[in-house]
Amino acid sequence: MKRFSVVNNGYDVEEVNRFIDIVIGRLEKLNAENASYLAKIDKLNKQLEDTKTIDTSKLEKAILAVQDTSDKMKEVAKEEARMIVEEAKNNANSIIHEALVNAEKVENERMMLEKNIKVYKERVKSLLKSELEIVDDLDKVEL
Repeated sequence: MKRFSVVNNGYDVEEVNRFIDIVIGRLEKLNAENASYLAKIDKLNKQLEDTKTIDTSKLEKAILAVQDTSDKMKEVAKEEARMIVEEAKNNANSIIHEALVNAEKVENERMMLEKNIKVYKERVKSLLKSELEIVDDLDKVEL
């Protein structure tokens, strides 16, 4: 399973994008191979139709072999595509889980900072109040 590097606010976007590009590349390659195989099958089918001198049973066997090969290639391509999609889903779930954990940590830190700021404000208010009382007391003293 692919693991991504964690940066300040989540995962490294470039690393995730590179992975997605790899997945897309694999899928495009599979689609291109599939299209190539289908083109080859079509070409072979046309050659079989053009060749009238070949024995009918041999022709049927060849068509069945081509069709069987085509079906096998399609199944292999589908299975590989399914595995790639499954791996991408697993990685996405892992990314989401880690993002939620990080978000919870950030929220806890935010709440702690808010609490600290409130305590600090109260201390500053208390200090200023005390200083103002001293100033008031100074006004009461005759010089």
